[in-house]
Formats: sequence, structure tokens, C-alpha cells
Amino acid sequence: MTSSPISSIEDINAALQNYNPFALPPYVGSQEVWGKEFPDVTTLNAHASDAVFQAINQIRTGQYQRTSIAITAESGTGKTHIISRIRHRLQTEGGALFIYATEFSDLNNIKHGFQRTLGDSLGKIGSQGVTQWQELASAIANQAVKSIHPHAQTLLSKDLVQKLSRNELSKNRTLVNQLTEAFRKTKPNLKNPDIIRAILWTLADSEALYAVKWLSGDELAQYKANELCLPSINGQSFDVIQQILDLISDYYQLIICFDELESIEINNAGFTKSQVVAGLVKELFENLSKGVILTVMMPAIWINKIKQLPAGVHSKVSAYGNPIDLKYMNGDSIIELVALWLTEFYSARSLVPPHRLYPFTETQLKDLSSEEKPPVRKVLQWCRDNCKPTDIVIDGGDQLIIPKEDPVEQAFKKELTQEISNYLDDNYLLADAILFGFQTLINKTVERVKIEQITEKVKQRGGKDDYLNFKIIGKEDGKNVSIGVAVLQYASGRALGAGLKRLIDYETFGLTRGCLIRAKSKDKNISSHLYKTYIEPMIVQGGEFAELKEEEIRPLLAIRSVHKKCEIDYGFTEDEIINFITEKGAVYQLGASNTLLQEILSDPSYQVPKDVLESNPEVPDVSKYSESSELAEITELAVAVD
Repeated sequence: MTSSPISSIEDINAALQNYNPFALPPYVGSQEVWGKEFPDVTTLNAHASDAVFQAINQIRTGQYQRTSIAITAESGTGKTHIISRIRHRLQTEGGALFIYATEFSDLNNIKHGFQRTLGDSLGKIGSQGVTQWQELASAIANQAVKSIHPHAQTLLSKDLVQKLSRNELSKNRTLVNQLTEAFRKTKPNLKNPDIIRAILWTLADSEALYAVKWLSGDELAQYKANELCLPSINGQSFDVIQQILDLISDYYQLIICFDELESIEINNAGFTKSQVVAGLVKELFENLSKGVILTVMMPAIWINKIKQLPAGVHSKVSAYGNPIDLKYMNGDSIIELVALWLTEFYSARSLVPPHRLYPFTETQLKDLSSEEKPPVRKVLQWCRDNCKPTDIVIDGGDQLIIPKEDPVEQAFKKELTQEISNYLDDNYLLADAILFGFQTLINKTVERVKIEQITEKVKQRGGKDDYLNFKIIGKEDGKNVSIGVAVLQYASGRALGAGLKRLIDYETFGLTRGCLIRAKSKDKNISSHLYKTYIEPMIVQGGEFAELKEEEIRPLLAIRSVHKKCEIDYGFTEDEIINFITEKGAVYQLGASNTLLQEILSDPSYQVPKDVLESNPEVPDVSKYSESSELAEITELAVAVD
């Protein structure tokens, strides 16, 4: 076999000029965990990932039912690389479902945050080419079918999804009810059959989003709840979480992973994010029927935060034994890592370099570890800054120069690509992003409002509120203004009413006007009662209804994520972020150029929006299973899937 001829040095250098292989921020996050993973030197810190797989195998063989593992390492050493490696191997091998928890928008209600994370994680593609929810639903459906037709063939997940996605809603409703009832009879101790019904609905692509929303603890519009034969509110209950995890354990190995615990956020009781998560890990561990809980953190977090908690807590975070420490890179592992990155770069462009490390040399890379052992992130940053062709190409008398890219802009672009659809109902997360957007505008004038202060302490005694997220305090044409902002993505019901009530209670909250931020869609229409009681008075009093649009909130979420990770993960300062917003705000809809922020501050229109009024006819509630159906649909499944 002959090797490919080496490409011309001019072509190789031109490729390096057009794109630096190491340009992307060397930060591994959820995108790399769920999507394409970073090039991975599998021998690096294999002792950590091997320990997790050993625990999975020991649980699989019945040596014990559950355990928890803590991994500690300094920033940039490769903690999330390990998580990505574990996730992708599990996806390849199958037999396990993976939950990845990083974002908790409200530390005072972390169980709801975890329920959202559970819903989001199981909505990712698993090992069978369908979502993890659909894998679980397929296992439930097969058990239900076999309880009636013991010799029925086992139905593949893809086949079930294809069939239900072709069916009409009415036929699927009957089928889902039949499967739910059949499964319930196999589980006499089942607490909440509606959870089974919702999981089965994930098999129908057109209804999966609503089913996952309900399973995540969010409210459904009444018409959609009736269509799916579900109560509109599932509830934010640890019992719901436990039942879902127990169901997973019946069919699959379960791995729950907690990451990004370094945040300095605290809850109302004064506990940091890492400590609040540790308390959740303890409760999960004590109630988990089967599975592995993995928590990764910096050593200082373990020593100064987790170990300071009662032994009954920190011992549950690392029941497997002492935390597993990750190792720094040596010369050999640095060479392998860089070679992997460059091989992927050159292969994608059908180029063959003079040697696998070009434009670097082995000596250069080994020298990186001669004085100190660098973390993975530092190695990749060095490569980014030093990726220059060794042979200079002169084109028209100009020297080849690879432009240096703004690291903040690169980090922002990376965060901008994150999937946010599952977070568009998270009031706290959305409000936090909008609040940060306004914090970057303090002492600036936007829409004739000079912003002097942004505060979450909206109550008379300076306390936070569950519904009114923050106040914008400043001056408009020389007059004092205090604008109360509430992100209210609730479908309907008491929570929405409670939030709307605050927007017209100027005296209690010290407001001059209120601003409701809410999407306009069929699922967000407002009942006539709430409309007349709150929306009309709010607008008449000079309040604002600012429509939440994905294209306007996305850049705010992205820059807020960059800000949260700036020091530990990305390695730049808050001032650099502010400078980026100032320089590139008009390009990326940030700061004063963001349309949503402008709308919140703009002059009241005094026009009551008519397109938010509920007008959906209610579908008859057919949630009760009927024996008269003679199980026709479930029998059809047992016979064959087209």
C-alpha cells in the first residue's frame, strides 16, 4: 500500500491561513458532550473513565445497586473531556441512558431544575438513533404489548417512532391509553400512570415536545393537555423524578453526571451551587434504585465547600471512595492530542502534511511540559497562538499572516450555537440573561431611559420575588422611572396570574410601570379572565407587553453564558466582555442594540394586544381508558410494524 503524496506547502499554509485549527475556544461543554466530541486521547486520564465503566459493569452484574463517584481536577485539566468520553462510549455501546446536569437557574428550587435537566437530557439522541425518551418509551411499549400478546415480536424504537409519527392524533390517543393501561396492570405499585402516558407520547414526533415539557414539570395549555389525556400540570415533585429514574433502572443502566459546580452563586440559605448540588446528590443517592452518580469539580470545591458539609452529605457524593484526581499532560500525551486535532483538520481538507505535527515540531510540544505540566486547555491555547506556517509564503510581496481572532467573540459564537429550545420556558434563566443585558447598560441611555440601577430586590424590604424578576431604575426625560420586569412563560393558571398581578401592583413593588415578557403562540394564549383582570389594566396604566422571540433572547443567553464561564473556563475578564458588547453589539444584537431590551424600555404604546387572547376550542377529555376498544391498536402493534 502506497502512502498519499505530501501536499504542496503552499496549499497547506493557505489552509492554515484561512482557518486556525485551534481557533475555537478550548472549552468542552454540553455541545461536545451531546454532539461531536473533541478529539480525545483515550489514554489520558483513562483511570478516571475506567473507574466509571467498572462501576457500571459491577452494577450490571449485580455486585451492588448504586454508587457515586467524584472526580477532581484543576480548571482546564479535562474534567468535561472525561464526561464527553463516557457519554460517547455509552452512546456507541448502548444499554445505558445518560443525564448531564450543569445549569440550575434557581438554586432555591434545584429539584425543579433537575427535573428540567432530566427532560432535556433524555431528549438527546441515544444509542438507537432516537431520543433517550423514545428508547425508554419503546421498552415500556414492548412490555405492555407482551403482557397481552406474550409471543409478540420485540418492536424496534425506530419502527415505533415511525409508526406513531404517521398516525392521526385520535388513533395515537387510543393506542397510548391502551399501552398505559396494559403497562399499569404489570406494575400494581405504579404511583402515577400519567407519567407512563407522557413517556409513551414521546414516540409521536409531533407530540414529543409537549410530552417532554410536561415530564419536565412545566404546564401545558389546557387544550393540549386534553389532547394528550394528561392533567395540565405534572407538578415539580421529587416523586416524579424518582419514578422516572426507577423506570429507567428497570431497562437500562443509568448514569447521572453533575458538572460546572464552580459558580459563586448562592441560594437564599447562603449555600453555594456546589453545596446545593451535593444535597441533591445525597437525596438522589438515597432514593436511586440503580445507577451511577458522577460529580466533577475542582479540588478546592471539594475541600472548601463539599467537605465542609455534614459527613452524611459529602460521603454520598463520593461513595465509591476518595475523589479520583486527574493527571496533567506529559510530552507524549501533548503530542498525541495535537496530532489528533491536526489530523482531523487536514483530513477534512484532503491535505497530507509533511509530518503529522506540522506546523509544530515534537521538540516544541515536549518543551511545553518541561518546566510545568500544563492542563489540556493551556496546550490548546498555546497551539492557537502559535499555529503559524514554518515556511513563509510570499504572495504579491505580502507575508502570509494568520489573523488573530478575538477570544471573546469566539467564545460568544460557540455559546450562540447551543440548543436553547428546552430553556425557553425557564423564567429564571431567561430573566437572568435579560438582567445581565441591562447590567451592561448601567449609566447609559437607551430609548430615552438613562439606566442607573438594576436590582432583583423588588420587595418593600429589599427581598427577591418569585415572579417579578427585577426592576430597572433610572430617569426618562428627567423623571424617575422604576420598571418592573417579569418573564412569565407559564401556560396559564395560578402562577401566571400571580406574576401578572405584580405588574399592576405599583405601590407594593415601587413601580412606575410594569413589563411582561412572554412568547406569543398558541400554547401561550391567555384566558379571557386573566386578560381582562391584568393585561388590559397593565397596558392602560402604561405597562408593556414585550414579545419573547428566540432570535432576540438567544444572543443574551449566549453572552450571559460566556460571562458565567469567563474566568474559570474561557480565561478572560469581565471588562473584555463589556468591550466586546460595546464594539460588536450592533453586529450580534447585544447591549443597546438588542431589540428586546429596547422594547422593554420603549415608550408605552397603550395598545392592548389582541393576539394573546385564548381562542382555542377545548378538546373533550378522553383520558379514561375504555375496555370497549377491544385493544385493536395494541394488537396491531403486536402483529407487525409497517
